[in-house]
Amino acid sequence: MKLAMVAAMAATVLSMVCAPAAAGEKVEVPVTLEINGLGQVTRAYGMAGTARNSADSQQLIACFVSATTAGAQGGCEARNAAGTSTLCITSNASLLAAVQAVRTDSYIDFSRSAAGQCTGIYVTNGSPNAVKQP
Repeated sequence: MKLAMVAAMAATVLSMVCAPAAAGEKVEVPVTLEINGLGQVTRAYGMAGTARNSADSQQLIACFVSATTAGAQGGCEARNAAGTSTLCITSNASLLAAVQAVRTDSYIDFSRSAAGQCTGIYVTNGSPNAVKQP
């Protein structure tokens, strides 16, 4: 009886050790542009890693910042798989702080006015984000 119990416990431990490992959550978000009724892009979002890894040669999403002694300006740009692109520009300190949070594998979501001014920038960095492949 003891031998059977030891064998059962050994089998349980062995199955736990040899079980396939489960990976964490992974998310892919292609570059997407939202267009209003006038045909103007009002929002763009996607993951830098997903854009980089896409089969097409079009997708791009990124943010940028430039500063001089006169002040700072930045913004975000995006291009979807169809080749449609947009960008927004800002000198707002809060939005520039969001731009500076962008990393190589960030999820980026930005809104823009009809004049091309950034009205909102959302950035997230985390383990679910797609990682760029070479």
